[in-house]
Amino acid sequence: MRNKIWFTYAILLFCVIAWGSNFVFGAILVAVFDPSIIAVLRLIFILIFLFFVTFRAVKVQKLTVHNYIFLAIAGFIGVSLNQWSFYASLQFTEPVTAALILALSPIVTSLLSSYWFNEKKTARFWFGSFIALTGVWLVISNGSLLIPSIGKGELLIALTMLSFSVFLIFVQHLSKTIHPAVITWYSNVFGVIGLIPFIPWENASQIWAIPIPYWLLLIATAVIMHGLCTLLWNNSIQKVGASKASLLLNLEPFIAMLFSLMILGHAIQMLQVVGATIILVGVAISLRTK
Repeated sequence: MRNKIWFTYAILLFCVIAWGSNFVFGAILVAVFDPSIIAVLRLIFILIFLFFVTFRAVKVQKLTVHNYIFLAIAGFIGVSLNQWSFYASLQFTEPVTAALILALSPIVTSLLSSYWFNEKKTARFWFGSFIALTGVWLVISNGSLLIPSIGKGELLIALTMLSFSVFLIFVQHLSKTIHPAVITWYSNVFGVIGLIPFIPWENASQIWAIPIPYWLLLIATAVIMHGLCTLLWNNSIQKVGASKASLLLNLEPFIAMLFSLMILGHAIQMLQVVGATIILVGVAISLRTK
């Protein structure tokens, strides 16, 4: 049993590494693609991949109208809004800063989980949350104690964080009666539907002039990071719980720093390392269990 749990956490760690690197790859893609177009194209390739992976489970699973409503809400919030806001934020903020703000999602997930599943929070949780918020404040304000200047990029990535946390709660709720593969399939289907009205169709024809390497990067990141990893993540949540699984997301800032250094040549700033460490400590304190 213990080996199975460690294997589950190993899978979650692989997903976190993939998602951490996605901040850097996303910054590369938004330089040539519109955020809405990136999100839709990625989801199309993801659905092609998921069709072969989830076909049997989707065919067997019987869903009610209530299930479809919840899946649609999860798709619109956790896929449509999440994907668009993520790539839109990378137009206005650095990948590492985005990763640091997104690292607060375990605390937000835990807060939502406590409300949804009637879980009480201890003084330790609030103390750890304060420490984690201090870490984010430190990075955004560049070490100043003054109120930081929060730009459009920071607000958009905060929206990404909130939508992802809400999605995790929906997945944990839905996975009690619905197979994770079915949740993944339908949430992405509704995710595409939710994005279609917001595509800038007047600029859509310009994507065919984009060099092939960017297309290959888009397809690879879509299939691996959002298709495969989302499927693995959803399957693991029902084994360890949304709050514990999201705890590993705190490694994303460090992974984003490493990939940003290797691929973009961005130097790792000491303030970012300190801020990421403070966030990691704060979230670890908040979500620590007996």
